[in-house]
Amino acid sequence: MAERYAYERDMKETSFRGAPQRRILRREAAGVVGAITPWNVPLYLAIAKLGPALAAGCTIVLKPAPETPWSTLHLAMLAAERTDIPAGVLNVVASADHALGEMLSSDPRIDLVTFTGSTATGRRVMERASATVKKVFLELGGKSANVVLDDADFASVLGGACFVCIHGGQGCAITTRLLLPRARFDEGIAIAKASFEGWPYGDPTDPGNLQGPQISRRQQERVLGYIERAKQDGARCVTGGGVPEHLQRGFYVEPTLIVGADPRSQIAQEEVFGPVLVAIPYEDDADAVRIANDSIYGLSGAVHGSTERAMKIARAIRTGTLSVNGGGWFHVDTPFGGYKQSGVGRENGELGFEEYLETKVIALPGG
Repeated sequence: MAERYAYERDMKETSFRGAPQRRILRREAAGVVGAITPWNVPLYLAIAKLGPALAAGCTIVLKPAPETPWSTLHLAMLAAERTDIPAGVLNVVASADHALGEMLSSDPRIDLVTFTGSTATGRRVMERASATVKKVFLELGGKSANVVLDDADFASVLGGACFVCIHGGQGCAITTRLLLPRARFDEGIAIAKASFEGWPYGDPTDPGNLQGPQISRRQQERVLGYIERAKQDGARCVTGGGVPEHLQRGFYVEPTLIVGADPRSQIAQEEVFGPVLVAIPYEDDADAVRIANDSIYGLSGAVHGSTERAMKIARAIRTGTLSVNGGGWFHVDTPFGGYKQSGVGRENGELGFEEYLETKVIALPGG
């Protein structure tokens, strides 16, 4: 894309005060990029920022999460040892000091700041960046809904409900709210419960396991805290909800399926970032859309059912990505990002590349 992109193109000729005018639309590198990445997919998320920033002609200072510095540091070492990238163009600074992130957000020498992580931290990044009115784009949290219509193949769809536990549920685009038609709610929960109880998890070095531990004790305690508050609010765990007794090493949380939660409750509204699925009944298609959109987030989602109905619902849900009947949206050319408090801007694809470009118009006499 860096080689074929049209950095300059002529606009339609126009007139100004009766005289013909030629205009050139030009795109230029934004400048110095400050990038902050999270711990949950550290190598990929570093590359997702480094690649387009460097391709656009920017220099970059990248701060990886303190929990996972090594993959990004090794990437920087490879760049220094195996490429001809000049010194100072690619910089990786690992630190547990949150002041570094604050500096990248506020320093006037940084022209653009990009952050992937929680919505709470994203608000802080935007706030700090506002002092110098720098360009900001953010990839933040999600509480995505999986809407299963009454004409869907429940056995097929809900047999995979446990997949929300992949990577310990530590993914922003995972569909952590399961919306089922009230008339078939119990049937759906029975199938989902069986899928959760058959889900393989444990030692992440065993390729047969699809879920490992949470990243840290702090994250484990955070997830367990959400589950406990949900139970205090009247919800119940159909399965899971605690620490597995058979795994003594590692910060594990059992695959957990929750029912009985109010759609406005904390467990149904906030990003838990753990192996927890909240099942919510709905009355009809309009009610399903209402519940799905009743969130500060709008990152991803899914709809299962007859194609015409599913597409109508997909178009009504306010999210940046959405799967219909198992369609996979994830690819390097897919613009990824969210509505509302799930972020600002897009990563990947041509739109993601253009986030690192500024826009300039040059005018000349026409004719």
